Amino acid sequence: SLKATPLSIMGGATKAAFANADTLSTAAITTMILLAVQFSVQPPLTRKYLDPRANKKGITMVEEIVKMALSASFFIGCGKEVVASELHGWTLQSSLLLAGLPALLYATQGVLTYLGYQHTDSVTFNGLNQTKTLSAALWCFLLMGKRQSVVQMVALTILLFSTLLFQGTLSFSSLFHTANEGGEKEDVEHTRPHTSISKGIIPCLGAAFISGLAGALSQKGVQMAGGKGRNAYLYTLELGLYSSISLLISMFATKNGRKSLREEGSIFRYWTPFSLIPVTVRALGGVLTALVHKHAGATRKGFALILGLVMTGVTQSVVERERLSMDELLAMGLVILSSYLHLCYPPLAV
Repeated sequence: SLKATPLSIMGGATKAAFANADTLSTAAITTMILLAVQFSVQPPLTRKYLDPRANKKGITMVEEIVKMALSASFFIGCGKEVVASELHGWTLQSSLLLAGLPALLYATQGVLTYLGYQHTDSVTFNGLNQTKTLSAALWCFLLMGKRQSVVQMVALTILLFSTLLFQGTLSFSSLFHTANEGGEKEDVEHTRPHTSISKGIIPCLGAAFISGLAGALSQKGVQMAGGKGRNAYLYTLELGLYSSISLLISMFATKNGRKSLREEGSIFRYWTPFSLIPVTVRALGGVLTALVHKHAGATRKGFALILGLVMTGVTQSVVERERLSMDELLAMGLVILSSYLHLCYPPLAV
């Protein structure tokens, strides 16, 4: 097992790969808790400190640059021997094959995610974000042949049902209140003023679908590269570099992108010094995700997301003074139930 030193938690050795053990190390638990905290505070921080009019591609590019800086710092902190070992045999061709397409996907996901953050409330965003499990399961099966057990398929169905509750497509409360006074039907945008279907819910679902594909590609590349897997920080650094390049090219290649660059303030128009807070927190979340994959395994990241969802509900109820509806509470319970079933009942070995 891993020792609970700062290096093992924030860097670790390359051989401390993708845990399949039944127990979680101190490093795994620590990184999962940190990821849960980041997951829960990100939506309110984004809404508070980022102007909705700010350039989404510019925000995502700055995030990737910050993520690269953090990853480089942690990678160097692993020690000269680890750095030399990981860079031995590194080629641009292998790097592009492993990180090129996932980088493009993550860059697109980042733009959609920021749009979703700013047009949904915290609990709705994190609930819809859970659909990335559905997407990841599909793409892992298509790309890696990973099967789902019967219980896991039931869990994924429950998870899908919970997202419908979050977005207001289904409502248990309507069974008890057939109509409001005056016969008007409430919709999600009236009951939750922070939430927009076209600008919030649809981008959230799109980001989750892309996340599943990018995650499956990343997992396949990191676990198989060189037979021992790519160092998580080196891989995150590569992803950030290619994502930044793709975003920069897309900004110069489109008419709206060139127009935004010529405007006063360029991509930093509508920014304030506090805008760096949510951008840096999200970049740190990208690094923490790599740590969770390394120390706990990709599937166990679900536990961190569940904890983050619960923390989000408490934050929204207490800090934002927004009372959770019966449907939202039920959906939270279904997300937790489905995640538990999916994690605890894998397919039997053939």
